[in-house]
Amino acid sequence: MNKLAVIFSVIFANLSANSTAWAAPSIPKELLVNSLIYCTTSSGFSFNPQKSDVSSNMNVVTEQIYDKLVEFNPHKNRLEPALAERYSISENGLEITLHLRKNVAFHTTSWFTPTREFNADDVVFSLNRMIGINSELPEVSPALSKGILHHQRQSYMYQKAASQIYFPYFESVDLRNKIAKISAPSNYVVKIELTKPDSSIMAHLASQYAVILSKEYALQLNADENLVQLDLLPIGTGVYQLESYENNNNVRLKPNLDYWGEKAHIQNMIIDFSTEATGRMAKFLNNECNIVAFPEPSQLSVLQNEHLISSKGANLAYLAFNMQKEIGKDLALRQKIARSINRKRIADKLFYGIAEVADNVLPTTLWEKKNIESYPYIANMVPATQAVENGKNSAKNNRLILWVIDEKRVYNPHPIKMAEMIRSDLATQQIDVRIRQVSRAYLVQQLENKTADYDLILGGWLANNLDPNHFLEALLSCKAADTVTNLSNWCNEDFDFWLQTARLSEDSASTNLLYEFAQKLLEEQLPILPLVNANRVLAVNTAIQNADISPFGQVKLSELQLRSDKEKGK
Repeated sequence: MNKLAVIFSVIFANLSANSTAWAAPSIPKELLVNSLIYCTTSSGFSFNPQKSDVSSNMNVVTEQIYDKLVEFNPHKNRLEPALAERYSISENGLEITLHLRKNVAFHTTSWFTPTREFNADDVVFSLNRMIGINSELPEVSPALSKGILHHQRQSYMYQKAASQIYFPYFESVDLRNKIAKISAPSNYVVKIELTKPDSSIMAHLASQYAVILSKEYALQLNADENLVQLDLLPIGTGVYQLESYENNNNVRLKPNLDYWGEKAHIQNMIIDFSTEATGRMAKFLNNECNIVAFPEPSQLSVLQNEHLISSKGANLAYLAFNMQKEIGKDLALRQKIARSINRKRIADKLFYGIAEVADNVLPTTLWEKKNIESYPYIANMVPATQAVENGKNSAKNNRLILWVIDEKRVYNPHPIKMAEMIRSDLATQQIDVRIRQVSRAYLVQQLENKTADYDLILGGWLANNLDPNHFLEALLSCKAADTVTNLSNWCNEDFDFWLQTARLSEDSASTNLLYEFAQKLLEEQLPILPLVNANRVLAVNTAIQNADISPFGQVKLSELQLRSDKEKGK
């Protein structure tokens, strides 16, 4: 056990002995009857997953509030019915017909009472919104705004800005150009016409981002010039509905009594995101959290095995080379950098055994075939290439600029530390690196303006299904270049052709061969260096039954149950 783990062991042992140590204000006792407290991070929190960042953590709140048309079952590796009871695809692959579930109720809350049940209008509205079509939300006429007070004009401008929403996930997969038209022939049938056959569409509709909203609620808010509330006070058809929200503190959920499927077991579901990782673990040891998500890896040694639930994660942390800079012209330099980085040390020191070195760009949960020859670490290489010594392939002062996004993700809980370890490895090879910490908003702005001045950048990706095509397309396709997903700005026509052909193929052997071609090309040209795949981990109190976490981070709160006092004593 290293020094850091020992320190945490002592701290948390003391916390266990003293039930009041570092404890946050207690939750009222009446709320703890048939209750569960799920402690997690507030990073990337939003009540509307349609707008969520493409690499953000699975939002446990919205997974309960909203339903999707279809759900992906990670254990059976297949799509299963949800709001769509069944679907069919035409012989030419250009039309998807969805047959919707009947007798599905939207949430009834203090801020909205639905007058009708879920139907095709809601699906057409939600899907059109995902691809940037807002024609069903008429804007206030500019003529009506003339002569009104200044603060009213400001309010109008704010609401107009709120309607112009950016949908990162759907833009990264170019969904708008894949869908030609969405229509509703009847109240419970929806047709999606495609521009060309694409087997990935249903997987996108099963993603965490493709939730179905209430069109009636949106129209009501728009009429009141309050469309922003759509993202603040959510209305869905999910198994739980919003009871209350305290900013940067907690969300309270209560069961949807009219839910169409299997009802939730626990009456009071409290999502607590008031503390960071150390505070969450302190609360867990003080019995103030029943479940802790995203525990700090260094803290896990203080827990018994029965407290941990883990699965291999469908994610990747990687180092991207900016192919539009000089480093993109020097394959030998990129290969040298790849062999200079001790990826096992990164996995061991930053993840404490809950991550593995990435063998391919595709995580092992998506692609089991290992590539053990892919740029193994070589400790004692010859000095840096002549190109670096001459400054031809580095920034000024013979220095490479490494950008690091200042946010924690499941695939990289300590981005600055990871960058410092990489810098240290490269320094032994006389490759000088300057680390620059940037925000995601700044990165997006610089990419849009084509002024992102980095040679290297730490990135990562979270899959939401087992489709290799979606994973590779978002990270490395030509259409994703100059976006926040393709950070290497790499574009290769052969690579794109193989992905497109794989999407159209119905033969699994041919499809797998195409993905092998694609990954071999990535290994040869090295636009990104895979670093680690991190496990998905939950710390769970022994009083909780049926806890599970998928490779994509899904936790179905409705399936959780509390053990009886008799069961606890066993």
